Amino acid sequence: RHLYLRAFHYVVEVVNRSMKMQDMWGDSVQCGVLDIFGFEHFELNSFEQLCINFCNEELQQFFVRHMFKAEQELYAEEGLVLDP
Repeated sequence: RHLYLRAFHYVVEVVNRSMKMQDMWGDSVQCGVLDIFGFEHFELNSFEQLCINFCNEELQQFFVRHMFKAEQELYAEEGLVLDP
């Protein structure tokens, strides 16, 4: 987990440094990433974290449903039979 975290932070830092851009208000533009898999572990979760976790779960379910539907449509186009 620690190796993943360090690699992730490094990649985001490199991307942010390479962008070196400012928005129309003069603030620096940065890369932001939503982690839908929830690797963080807290001993005590706040209401804000509960809301974030709920949204993450909803996004994950949307993504999974979308991907499975797209795969099923591709199978149908290619004439492959799905065995439920």
